[in-house]
Amino acid sequence: MVSSRKPLFWGLLALITALGGFIFWLQVGLVASLGTLAWSGIGLQSHLSGAASGLLEGDYPAGEAEFELADASTATLLKSIDTSQVRLMGYVPGVSAAVDNWRASVEAASSISAATGQLIGLYGDLSGESGGDRIFADGRVNLERLELLPEEVGAAKTNIDGAAIQLAGITAGTFATGPLDSIRNKALNELEAVQQAVDSLNSIAPVLPNALGASGIKRYLIAIGNQAEMRASGGAPLSLLMIEFEDGRISIPLKGQTSTQLFPPINARINWFGPALNPFFERNPRNNPFVVTNTHPNFIYSAREMVSAWSGGWDGPSYPEVDGVVTLDLTAIAAVLDAIGPVESEVYGTVSGDQIGQILLVDAYADFGQEDAQQRQDANQELLDTLLTRVLSGSDLVPAAKAIAETAPGRHFQLWMKESRLENLALQAGVAGVVSDPGTGDWSAMYTQNGNQSKVDVFQQRNVLVTANLEADGSARVTQQLTVNNATPADRPDGPPERVGYETMWLKSAYILYVPDAARDYSTSYPSGFTVRPFKGHSQLGNGWVDDGFGHRMIRLVGWTPPGGQSAVSISYTLPAGTFSTDRAGRLEYKILSEPQSLFIPSTLTLQVTGPQGFTPVKQAGMKITDATATLSAVQSGPVEATIRFNQ
Repeated sequence: MVSSRKPLFWGLLALITALGGFIFWLQVGLVASLGTLAWSGIGLQSHLSGAASGLLEGDYPAGEAEFELADASTATLLKSIDTSQVRLMGYVPGVSAAVDNWRASVEAASSISAATGQLIGLYGDLSGESGGDRIFADGRVNLERLELLPEEVGAAKTNIDGAAIQLAGITAGTFATGPLDSIRNKALNELEAVQQAVDSLNSIAPVLPNALGASGIKRYLIAIGNQAEMRASGGAPLSLLMIEFEDGRISIPLKGQTSTQLFPPINARINWFGPALNPFFERNPRNNPFVVTNTHPNFIYSAREMVSAWSGGWDGPSYPEVDGVVTLDLTAIAAVLDAIGPVESEVYGTVSGDQIGQILLVDAYADFGQEDAQQRQDANQELLDTLLTRVLSGSDLVPAAKAIAETAPGRHFQLWMKESRLENLALQAGVAGVVSDPGTGDWSAMYTQNGNQSKVDVFQQRNVLVTANLEADGSARVTQQLTVNNATPADRPDGPPERVGYETMWLKSAYILYVPDAARDYSTSYPSGFTVRPFKGHSQLGNGWVDDGFGHRMIRLVGWTPPGGQSAVSISYTLPAGTFSTDRAGRLEYKILSEPQSLFIPSTLTLQVTGPQGFTPVKQAGMKITDATATLSAVQSGPVEATIRFNQ
């Protein structure tokens, strides 16, 4: 009997040995693959972050070096899923889903890495640091190189979109895979912003050659807004230049000071046709100086007024039609100098980003009197010419463009284009200067407009205080108060008795105030001596209120603020039940969007929201709570979106 069992024994031993060897082989392979995945995944995340930081900081060599390391990590990751053990486990029930998730994660990481490499290559060509042909150099656009842009951006878009699909395909349907679900969702959320940016780039790439003169001359008006004298949509356009693109060549055939050089003798009135529904002009044709074209808070109207006024005059200067308008102010120009370094001026010396506002908006008006205005304007033009020459040389274009774009949320850079696809891109990118009720929650849009040609808006210190009392049904009674301090230096003389011109320290302002579209029972409050200035020639809504031409209601109050003085105006209104809804957890949410104005000193927004009886505020960073009232403050360097929650 013993001898008859030997074959079975040895057979079982062989089977156990083989199975043990198989398990050992499987374990070693899987452990190695998992280790590779974890180690390379950590490295990939670090290097991709480093590559992105290099792009954001304009450091191409650092970004490229980090990408090469990320690419190596990606190659290692791809090897982790290309093993016999992993392929075998893909056939095991209950394990195959994990293997599929593994593969999807690695493939998504590979796609993101490939897109990063493509974008870094594009950045290198734009900046001229890749060693290839630079897209822009010495005042000329390389149109042949630009024609390749759509294909390159399209490839990056394909990779980014593929990564999103791969991440979305990761399944996490069990308790054990809950953390994976969170990681996947976080990755998708972070990827969404990248997708939007690449989508915008993908949309603009095909139209760039034509926009830059590939099919004929394109002209663009650039207005430099002076924040010492504000308009609702930006600083007064006291300096203008027209840039011309023809077959890739860039020139500036027209430039100068608006009031004396382009529209002499001093802010001469001109005639033009503008948007019929713009309430800031009584009738068509207009008959006003160019410097008041940007009075409407919404840049879509103000830009169209600029375009028409520039080329529409028939009894004075009439310049070539332009295909778009760009506005920049001293905040944007300061950001450029911070990015590329200071410039030299024969009059002002070395001018850096942190000095230019003080030099041009404060010191220049103190140093040059009314009689010396031409000297000041010539010095300003010389400084602007020096800066433009440097930027248009090409080497500083990428950091300059990036710096300007970063000021767009505060409306220090705005763009309007006649070509619909380009204008849609400006709208999508948030650089079109739109003023519009979001349609949900509360809305704050408050502006000042200089009315006496003074240059004291640079000293303007502003606070917007929003107090809201909520009811349990989601309705609210709201008051918005705009307070302006005319914080001119105490040692400055008041100026001429008529209180007009840039030597006066008095401020005459028009306060342009909106109420939300859903507001009811709205009213205004203002100091003694202030008046409601109606918008003539347009359909009236009663008590000075008017449609702004876009379906939103606004009013204009006008009054004087002495040097060192303070003025406050306010609007009050009711928002109906359901505006601020209660969620399933019984929380009441107050939400508001507050629009910025491109002041030299940004406004401060303060929210004081009181919940209904039985509700208490939910604490968040920076919040002060007193009984049922929550207080939050923010600097309005861009649109402010805030949410304050209350628990019952």
